[in-house]
Amino acid sequence: MGEDHATGSQSARTEHNSPEASSAAAPSATLSEDVLFDILVGEIAEQRGQYDVAVSSLARAAESTRDPRLAERATYAALHAKQYTEALSSARLWVELQPDSQAAHETVATIYLELNQPSVAQRHFAKMLAISTSPSARERAYRRVASVLGRQPNRSASLEIMQALVKQDAKNPAAHYALAHLAVRTDDMNVAVEAVTRALALKPDWDEAALFKAGILVSQKDAVKAQAFYEAYIAEHPKANLVRLNYARYLVDLKQWEKAREQFLKVLELAPNDADTLYAVGLLSLQINKIDDAEKFLKQTLELRPDNQQTRIYLGQIAEERKDYADAARWYSEVSVGDQYFEAQTRLGIVKAKQGDIEDARKHLQSIKPQSDAQRAQLYMAEEQILREAKQYREALTLLNKGLEELPTNKDLLYARALIGEKLDMMDLTERDLRAILKQDADNAQALNALGYTLADRTDRRQEALQLIERALVLKPDDPFILDSMGWVQYKLGNNEEAIKYLKRALSIRNDAEISAHLGEVLWVTGDRSQARTVWQKALKDTPDSDVLNGVIKKFNP
Repeated sequence: MGEDHATGSQSARTEHNSPEASSAAAPSATLSEDVLFDILVGEIAEQRGQYDVAVSSLARAAESTRDPRLAERATYAALHAKQYTEALSSARLWVELQPDSQAAHETVATIYLELNQPSVAQRHFAKMLAISTSPSARERAYRRVASVLGRQPNRSASLEIMQALVKQDAKNPAAHYALAHLAVRTDDMNVAVEAVTRALALKPDWDEAALFKAGILVSQKDAVKAQAFYEAYIAEHPKANLVRLNYARYLVDLKQWEKAREQFLKVLELAPNDADTLYAVGLLSLQINKIDDAEKFLKQTLELRPDNQQTRIYLGQIAEERKDYADAARWYSEVSVGDQYFEAQTRLGIVKAKQGDIEDARKHLQSIKPQSDAQRAQLYMAEEQILREAKQYREALTLLNKGLEELPTNKDLLYARALIGEKLDMMDLTERDLRAILKQDADNAQALNALGYTLADRTDRRQEALQLIERALVLKPDDPFILDSMGWVQYKLGNNEEAIKYLKRALSIRNDAEISAHLGEVLWVTGDRSQARTVWQKALKDTPDSDVLNGVIKKFNP
């Protein structure tokens, strides 16, 4: 297709790069009065929105002077006015005057795309690449071409142009990498993967390209391929810490805590004082219940970042886990005023109760000034926890009634009162509060599960219970407590094999006393008493004070 005039409707905008080289120096002659007049008229007309006058005046000045700077100015004025034919005329003059200017060729190519002449545009893109003599300049040029093509509405034409350019430079990894970027922008992921794979074949240790390929695989939700690629790349390039770090974060997204922790630990081998990585290892150690490791890494994090108040809260929680309440109180007390101060003070109140002084704990919580309804509800929840753990259920109910007078639709308070209602055999209250939550939020998996479990455990409405728990399980298929409820309702319905399947899966996800109690009961009733004892004894080692666990053991195996 020739370089003739055509009509275009799309906006053409290019990022102006200064010419890398110029073969035509700016004229040294003094500007004539006519030229100066055209320049002033053009600039003023454009400011006033009189684009026809602006374009014609600046174009005349460029033609008269053959000054590349004026040719460039006239081109952009015409582009701003979306007068692509006039823009092309000025842009071709610009290219004539500065044949080695990347910006000039890029602009001409963009105009030809707007005029639906892709083959001519391609020639100017090729010129952009040809005048980039160094590898780094060529790489930048490819990225510029991909950027321009990526803004065009005709995606298939843009991709074809880029593929043709890359074919002429097939041994250049930067060319394939730029093609991969454009393919992503045009939603052709197959071409993107193929192109970035070729780039890596030509430049195997290119971490940036490796991260880009991994990102494509992750975006395609192909976890198997993404993990396989990450594993293969870091096996070949064990010092590629940035790739390894991204892989570790991806494993966190997949909730593969152990694997993520292993990768973060390897990152630490090359960057032992990286506070972010130390923090991540600390949190992952906490997640998989490696308390000693969690404490070690979180303390190292705090040495490097003493202002990280959230780390102090985690260290307080570790101390609580060990029942070292004095140490927990110390950590919470060290949290200075800021975003984490409210949480630390709330936790401090709970710790005071665990140290045995419930009244002092409640006074402490009541002394905290909430700054929002959410904080107000959190304080009620903390005080309710203290009373519930002390088995002061009536006091807890009174407190929650007060809280719901202030915050009548708060779902956390409604849920807490529903559980207290169950403790006090106030089943009407329990059901009413849980249904109030579901009226606000029909897909509240926690409320669906609690109501389903309560109906299965305390009533004969088991089919209704099953439907509620099934809804909850669709919303959260890997939640151990919902799986436990499903196992329990299956047991109540007489489906013992199904019950054991769900309960074993729940216990494999979370080592919990109540889940162990339920699984042991079903095993015992089905005749597998040896396995039931094994489940109970293991749970007793971790939670010897569990009322639910001790109750079921006493019931079946006194």
